[in-house]
Amino acid sequence: MDVPEWNISACIQCNQCALVCPHAAIRPILLDENEAKMAPAGFETKKALGAGLDKYQYRMQVSPYDCTGCGSCANVCPAKEKALIMKPLDSQLKEAPNWTYAVEEVSIKKDAVNAKTVKNSQFAKPYFEFSGACAGCGETPYIKLITQLYGDRMYITNASGCSSAYGGSTPSSPYCTDKKGFGPAWAMSLFEDNAEYAYGYLLGQDAIKRQLVDKVQILAERGVAKEACEAYLEKGMDVEYSRQVSDDLLAAIAGDTSEEAEFIRQNNEFLTKKSVWAFGGDGWAYDIGYGGLDHVLASGKDINILVMDTEVYSNTGGQSSKATAAGAIAKFAASGKDTKKKDLA
Repeated sequence: MDVPEWNISACIQCNQCALVCPHAAIRPILLDENEAKMAPAGFETKKALGAGLDKYQYRMQVSPYDCTGCGSCANVCPAKEKALIMKPLDSQLKEAPNWTYAVEEVSIKKDAVNAKTVKNSQFAKPYFEFSGACAGCGETPYIKLITQLYGDRMYITNASGCSSAYGGSTPSSPYCTDKKGFGPAWAMSLFEDNAEYAYGYLLGQDAIKRQLVDKVQILAERGVAKEACEAYLEKGMDVEYSRQVSDDLLAAIAGDTSEEAEFIRQNNEFLTKKSVWAFGGDGWAYDIGYGGLDHVLASGKDINILVMDTEVYSNTGGQSSKATAAGAIAKFAASGKDTKKKDLA
């Protein structure tokens, strides 16, 4: 098997290779001065390019043991002289200690993370890594990217299918946590009711959150940790400040023994603003689960849907679905599908 070798001199630091990697096995690393000094021998870096990044050193790090050798990263590299070249696995095993240092000892540079650009989105930690998906999978890069943007506060429900097979491959899971223990909460639904399942997640945590807000309001009116309570009431649902004001509130009421403070501590996981998602393929979204998806989206609630539309039933052998294009040949449509692709939007 071949895995990518990083050509440091040719790299233009676009991070597109990390974006398309199906298994999060190649990642851009930013090092501060101290981290660069502590790096193992052979851990080559170059000055980081981009606004506000000049204080960091940059490296594109590959995990030879986690890479599946699909070559997507090398194919997408836009550099004139390719910055990633596929080489035999044995020649790249020396990168394993570098990977360990990069992901375990080097911190995520939050000032470099920006959800509005491809390059800066890839400096965020992926909360989906090393799944059991096929080499070169076209679905997992989307899941990985979403977890980079929202992973530390995500609720995910997953319809049965490919995405539940590699998403919940017992006894392991590709969904992971950061050093603070934050990460996505994931559960698999039946094939037909995934949108409703996610809706239940949303309603359940919303009900507890309303109770939390009531308790915080009571504490504020009593003058208990008033500043922290008022900050939470004002900014608790603001994504940018939710984590901080929630942590500040918990710290401020640590010594309070009232029923309200105890309720807040017992339900502290629901304090922060959550991002609720339903994941699934076109068999669920276009066909058997369409009615539920339609009702959930029509509710106008703050809920998100990711449809991995492969235009066939991928995990059951490639039968045609309502997402299959007109004329396409698939199982049950050997002579070409005679109806057009359904317009889900």
